[in-house]
Amino acid sequence: MRYVLGIDIGSTRIAAAICRRAGESWAEPEVVRLTESVLHVAEDATIRLGQAVPDERDRLTRGFLRRVGDEVPFLLGDEFYTPEALTAAAAGWVVDEITEARGAEPERVALTHPPGWGAYRRGLLQAALADAGLSGVLLLPGPIAAAENHLVRERVEVGTTVAVCRLGGEHVDTAVLRRGPAVFELIAHGEPAEPRAGAAIDDVLAEYVGGQAERTVCVRAKEMLSMAPEVTVPTPDDLVRVARPEFERLIRPLIEASLAQLRRYEPVSAALLAGGTAKIPLVAEIAAEALNCRVVVDPDPGTVVCRGAALAARPPAEALPESTALVPRVTSLPELDSDELYDIEPAPPRPPVVVTPLERPKRRFVKGGRE
Repeated sequence: MRYVLGIDIGSTRIAAAICRRAGESWAEPEVVRLTESVLHVAEDATIRLGQAVPDERDRLTRGFLRRVGDEVPFLLGDEFYTPEALTAAAAGWVVDEITEARGAEPERVALTHPPGWGAYRRGLLQAALADAGLSGVLLLPGPIAAAENHLVRERVEVGTTVAVCRLGGEHVDTAVLRRGPAVFELIAHGEPAEPRAGAAIDDVLAEYVGGQAERTVCVRAKEMLSMAPEVTVPTPDDLVRVARPEFERLIRPLIEASLAQLRRYEPVSAALLAGGTAKIPLVAEIAAEALNCRVVVDPDPGTVVCRGAALAARPPAEALPESTALVPRVTSLPELDSDELYDIEPAPPRPPVVVTPLERPKRRFVKGGRE
C-alpha cells in the first residue's frame, strides 16, 4: 500500500496521519496515531514513546521539540541527549510504528515545527533526523500544515491573508499566512503566549471543583463541556456540577489572553483555529470579536496539523494543478527549499559554555512494550 505520513510532535500529544494512494488519486488524510508526548530512553538507548515507566522517571522527558536549538542537553539517567536527538528519536519511533502496522514504509514523511523556527533550528533537526535514518523529511511550520488541511474543504484565492491560531496543551502559537501562487507564505508569527492554553484551563477547572479532582477527570470534563450544557465532576468528597455558562465565565480571561495576539493581525480574511482547546465554542466567539472576520474551526481541531502535514507530504509530480483527485493539492511545496520560504529567524545566541557533542539515541523498539 502506498502512503505518505505527517507527524505533529506537540508538548502534550504526538499525532500522526497518513494519506493513502487510492487508485489514480489520494484519499483524504486519516489519523492513525495519538500518543502522549512523553519519551523514555532506556540504558541501551531503546525508545518508548507515550508510556511512563514509574520506576525510571529519571529517564522520562517531555517538551523536547520546543528545546531544539538549546545547547543545554537533557539528562536522562546518566546520559546526556540533545533536544534535536530526542525529537528525531520520537519521530523515528512513530515512523517505525506506522511502518509495522501498515506493512510498508511511507513514501514521504512531513514533520511540523513551531512557526518561529528559521534555518538554524531546522538544520539541527534535519541533521538529527538523518542520523536517525530519516533523511529527506519535509519540515513544515505548524500553521502552514493547518492551512493545507483547510484546502481540502475550501479554495483559498491567491493573495488571501489568513490568521492561524493553535491552542495546544502547553503553548499558543499564532501566525499570519498569505496564499501565494503555489504555497502558503508565512509572513508573521507570534511568540508562544501565556497562559498555557489547555493546561491552564484544566488548572482553573480543578480549582473550581475543589482542587482535589484528578487531572484526567478535569480534562475529560473540559472536553465534554465543549458539547454538553452541564457535566458532573467526581471528587474524593463529592460530585460537583459544572454548567457551561459558569465554565465559560471561569475560562474567559484565559482565552482572551491566549488570543490577544490576534488583534495585531487585522485585517485578515479569515482565522483558522487549531488545537484541542479550539473545540470550546467560546474560543471561536472571542476570536471573531478580536478580528471581526470569519472564524473557521475544523470538526477535529486537535488533529488538523498532522492531517495537513500528511497532505503536504504527497509527491508533487503525481497530481496536476487541475487534478480531480479526492484531495486537492498544492503541487510545488515539497519541491521548494524550505529555508527560502520560512527563514524568518536568526540563529539564537549560544550560552557561554561548550557542550561536548552527544551520541544520539538509536531507533529501536521495545517488543511488546507499545500501546
